[in-house]
Amino acid sequence: MAGKTGKTSAVQGKRRPASGRAASAGGRAAAAGDKAAAAGAALARVRAEAVKGGGAAERRAQALLELIERRKARIAEDFYEIGEALRELQRKKLYLALGHATFGEMLKARGIMGLSQAKKLIGVVAALPRDKALTLGPEKAYALTRYTAATPEVDTPAWLLDQGATIAGKRVEEISVRELTAEAGKVRDKATGPKRRDPEEQRARAAARTAQAALRKRGARGATVEARREKGGYWLRVEVPLEAAAALLGE
Repeated sequence: MAGKTGKTSAVQGKRRPASGRAASAGGRAAAAGDKAAAAGAALARVRAEAVKGGGAAERRAQALLELIERRKARIAEDFYEIGEALRELQRKKLYLALGHATFGEMLKARGIMGLSQAKKLIGVVAALPRDKALTLGPEKAYALTRYTAATPEVDTPAWLLDQGATIAGKRVEEISVRELTAEAGKVRDKATGPKRRDPEEQRARAAARTAQAALRKRGARGATVEARREKGGYWLRVEVPLEAAAALLGE
């Protein structure tokens, strides 16, 4: 009996007092409460940003997401339209109108697609016009954008196609995605410095920055101007929100 009593006392000695356990639990609960409060404050800030865009931004975001869902089933044909919708959602930060803090968060929460895949489609839209992208298909179009980004020459995917250029002795239309990816890797391995820009490209980019600043100064908030090399030289691609365009035109 004495042995059992001693054993029981030893076990009890190892246990924390009830008051200590309660204090520890209270501390954990307080920490969890602080985290919840911080998360709630962050979400409130995101929603406040969304409110600035009003109902129009939310409706536009919902319409773009619905378009993506409809097109996903036919992505082999409609990947370009999906890329355009994703690009608008990202560039105009329309995901804020849906209560998401980031573009990637929206993609995950809505089950759209992975962030890397979305970036591929956006990259294709930024680098190629629709007809050329559809001719190549999504994977080869993206591989070509990666190749031109790696080369030291001032080139673009559209320019290579217009010139009938060859890569590893094959025309762009004939080379496989695997071969194109391998060639891009070889170019990157040989690269010793930043990509060179010719004077014409520098002038085009400077003109784009100047035009963009001028449009925004005149009230076209959100206007963007990009310099793109097309057949015959550089062109400036201007994107202006509809409301801002109407104001610029005096309508």
